[in-house]
Amino acid sequence: MQMANVAIYTAPGYTASSWTSAFGQPHVVTYPETNIHILQAFDVVLIHSARQDWQNLVTQLNSTKHVIVISQQLSLAELQLALTLGAKGYLDAGSSSEHFVQSVSSVRNGALWLPASLLNQLNQFFSQIIPQKNDWASFESRLSKREYEVASLARKGLSNKDIATSLNITERTVKQHLTATFAKLGIKDRLQLILLL
Repeated sequence: MQMANVAIYTAPGYTASSWTSAFGQPHVVTYPETNIHILQAFDVVLIHSARQDWQNLVTQLNSTKHVIVISQQLSLAELQLALTLGAKGYLDAGSSSEHFVQSVSSVRNGALWLPASLLNQLNQFFSQIIPQKNDWASFESRLSKREYEVASLARKGLSNKDIATSLNITERTVKQHLTATFAKLGIKDRLQLILLL
């Protein structure tokens, strides 16, 4: 898999070894520097919410770059603000290199990347503000029994690891079932799975 060219906008004192593990030598810009002019070479920009100018950067860059906001303190309010400003992902700044790679790949392919820890809260939020147009059980006939079980747990905000443990299957099998489910339902990611209701 070809890795995206990645630039990371961070604040002084906020770096993680997983960034180097994930991206080799990403271009890191530390506040107060912005160096927007160098971004032509980069298709994905991670912006740390510890920067005082993070909101302005997201707004400036979201029309030409894939923007992911990274944070030391994940919160639903910050997630909502990041998405409203145009970010395509939201991630814990201390995430594993694997999660960084997956998040970049996901947003490059048009999906949103959201932390599993906030998906359940989002599900509750959306179920309160969006009128239900479908009954989740109505999708059961379009999925295999196991795909439906996996998707039902994913809709509740469980991580792939937790789903695998719950159903006594491997994480790889969970990913395969979710990929098949997304294809059958014509969706790209877990957030769209939640929004099917």
